[in-house]
Amino acid sequence: MLTNKETALLDAATDLIREKGMIALNMSDVHKKAGYSRAAQYQSFSDKNSLLAALCMRELVQNTLALEEQRYKELSGDFTVVLRPVVYNYLKLSDRLMIDSAFTNMLKCVEALPDVEEFSFLKQGFAYLDKERRAEKDA
Repeated sequence: MLTNKETALLDAATDLIREKGMIALNMSDVHKKAGYSRAAQYQSFSDKNSLLAALCMRELVQNTLALEEQRYKELSGDFTVVLRPVVYNYLKLSDRLMIDSAFTNMLKCVEALPDVEEFSFLKQGFAYLDKERRAEKDA
């Protein structure tokens, strides 16, 4: 469960990435936008990669809940689809394992969706991401 501070920092990072892009994300901007000190930020996220991993993790969990509760219009792929493949190999093992577990849970929900046109793009996309993820592990 995320603390209020962690949620505020992740929300600030999300806004900054949407405004400036992931490459331009600066940790100093995140804590300032969230209204916390630099030290407070680093207590929660030791570096940019741990922050990015937390963004991916939060989105995977939110998406899994949305699928389970059939809130399909709330699905988002900002970090899961775009960010995870870019930063995955730079993450600590613990972050990779956490993301893999959350991705596997979401994949199960996606695979359980009915085989109808409404979900075909989502199912194909996650099948591709899973194939890519397995190839990364085997490399």
